[in-house]
Amino acid sequence: MADLDWVTLTKRTNDPKLAWIENQLTMVGISHRRNGESFHAPILEVREHNLTVASEILFMETGHGTVDDMADDHLFFRGE
Repeated sequence: MADLDWVTLTKRTNDPKLAWIENQLTMVGISHRRNGESFHAPILEVREHNLTVASEILFMETGHGTVDDMADDHLFFRGE
């Protein structure tokens, strides 16, 4: 596949939340990569055809709010 089919999923998310999102993507078989950094954080990309499913992970409800709304260092992402 061409390098052009990668799209940004997040660009303002740091670890441990970013690593948690990557793990969720891996568990459902979605290819992802960290590709450079924005001013705020690493840029996480997925293949364009997986963006809808990847976005569902980002916006899923956790009981503490959506993944996207939670702080990057929330205990949820540390497994605590």
